[in-house]
Amino acid sequence: YGLSGAGVFSNSKFYHTDGQYDFTRAIKVVELLAGGSFRNYKMFTNGSLFDDKENKIGIKEYGAFIQAGKKLLDDKLKLSASIRYDKNENFKGSFTPRFSGVYTVNRIHNFRASYQTGFRNPTPVDQFIHLNVGPITILGGAPSNSAGLNVYENSFTAASANAFGPAVGAAIAAGTPPPTAINQNKDLLVKSNVAYIKPEQQKAFEIGYKSLINEKILFDLNYYYSTYTDFLLNTVVLKPTANVLSADGTINPAAAAEVANRTVAAFQLYTNATDKVSAQGVSAGITYLLNGGYVAGGNATLSSFNLGSANINNIAQFNTPKYSTNVTFGNANAYKDFGFNISWHWQTAFDWYGTFNGVRPGRIPAYSMVDLQLNKKLAKANTTIKLGGSNVLNKRISQAYGSPAVGAIYYVALVFDNPLK
Repeated sequence: YGLSGAGVFSNSKFYHTDGQYDFTRAIKVVELLAGGSFRNYKMFTNGSLFDDKENKIGIKEYGAFIQAGKKLLDDKLKLSASIRYDKNENFKGSFTPRFSGVYTVNRIHNFRASYQTGFRNPTPVDQFIHLNVGPITILGGAPSNSAGLNVYENSFTAASANAFGPAVGAAIAAGTPPPTAINQNKDLLVKSNVAYIKPEQQKAFEIGYKSLINEKILFDLNYYYSTYTDFLLNTVVLKPTANVLSADGTINPAAAAEVANRTVAAFQLYTNATDKVSAQGVSAGITYLLNGGYVAGGNATLSSFNLGSANINNIAQFNTPKYSTNVTFGNANAYKDFGFNISWHWQTAFDWYGTFNGVRPGRIPAYSMVDLQLNKKLAKANTTIKLGGSNVLNKRISQAYGSPAVGAIYYVALVFDNPLK
């Protein structure tokens, strides 16, 4: 396949189809929508990432939903509810209900609230990576991926091995015979308790208010609170060939000896954290409709992440600035079908965590950037020409620790609006 060394070959594919039908015309009393989807992954990396030289690896996912809405109180109140069922062949099915309501006063004040549940399936790599990188093997968390290895069921935590090894070494250096030193310190070892991977879970509550004042000023205020469980994570374990535990439930001296002699195999396993964390945020925005079609606007956001008593090693990090803001100004037709839009973004510094730097945060400094777009509408050709750029002042910005610093990106686009008209 033309690859050697650390190269990864992939000829993986996925097929996706979905559809939905609106029953509202047939059922007058409520707005009713139903639909479904199906996705089929077919992976092939010729053994460079997955264990698929001889084994075929695929994943099938399907889902279905039904959503109902009803207007009440002379159409001032609209209630909506939906429920969705999703099934991945490697996990239990998930029901995710959602509820929302919008109440309108005098057609200019809108109050809204919603409660949502959701999930995130592990990716194909999370489930099926099987990669030997020398000192350690990275192993995805689907049960079939580690069949026959017995590593999830029979291994030691890396942290306990790091305590056990020096203790045995110190005892031997003091004159204790190696078998005795191992037996005296074997209880420092801890059997790992690693579960096979499963989807992450999320619950979110949101309230908001929107108002149109004097047909000129649009004001929007929003607050959300979310909780997360079963975060996907990696953990390192050491697997001996002997059973970790003896028949009486104590640490097996033979397995402890393998740790001391460094004849165990190291694995990085994909699993889930049992910790529960929360995030919340509030945002406010205002848009002002000026004379001549000009529009000015801005918004500000406050975001926070609460670890509570959770272990920071077990949590996918928030990696979001506490404060951010955007200011925009533009006109879609400022002069003879020429338009423009300019926006300014600013955010505070924050600590970025990831597998790249473990629990030692990398600092992302505060930065601001300007985006600009000019457009010309060609009415006879039903076409709009767009010329613009992101970060047009070409500031070098890194949005993740260790990632490249990216400057300006410029573009030209043609948008055809119903060219057959």
